[in-house]
Amino acid sequence: MRKVVIAVSGVVATCLMVVGAAACAAKTGGEQAGGPVTPSPVPITVNPSALPVGDTVPTGVVIKGKEMVLYFWGAPERPYLDQAWRDTGTGEVRVDTICAGGTGYMAEWGPVEPGRVFGLMQCVTPDGTLVELGAVWAEATRVTSQAEGKTVEAKYAKWSRNPAVTIFWVQRHGKPIPQNVPAGEGRTTPLPDDRYPLITAYDGKGATIVAVRLRPPATEQKGG
Repeated sequence: MRKVVIAVSGVVATCLMVVGAAACAAKTGGEQAGGPVTPSPVPITVNPSALPVGDTVPTGVVIKGKEMVLYFWGAPERPYLDQAWRDTGTGEVRVDTICAGGTGYMAEWGPVEPGRVFGLMQCVTPDGTLVELGAVWAEATRVTSQAEGKTVEAKYAKWSRNPAVTIFWVQRHGKPIPQNVPAGEGRTTPLPDDRYPLITAYDGKGATIVAVRLRPPATEQKGG
């Protein structure tokens, strides 16, 4: 038995070859197969005040000719997860364009500490796909995004500065997370939890490390 990857007219299929027969599971354009990856880092030097800590992580997510590159900056004990976009033709890297020119939605913030997800966000990209990304302070061996009755496996990589931190991302089709609803007096509030994607990280035995909703925080207008 061996595994091969076939690309035909924008469709990628992973196939198991068994005694001359092939059984294939296709991945349509705009989605990636999940699992661990070890991409070669690319240099990011365009913002000297927030240089990467540890290796950068090219994701293979390409939107309009630009690849998303994830990286941490700041203090190693409380890192900030950020994104850059590398032009696949010229190699130019930009850090001032969020979600390749699309729209980004941050999840509720929590403490950056072992066993927790942090830096979680969803990009609604210009090509119409959703990209969900974040990190978990744990040695995860599987990360999933569950929404609209479908579970999608995320790609993930260990942070070179601290392998106990796992960076993950998933590109999928679906509806963007819903907007907050007005709650009076300049305040907004999220909808019930089940309206938002469920991000789950698992350990090597298949047990859940942490599960969190990609749910935006409530907001309140600050008066002057």
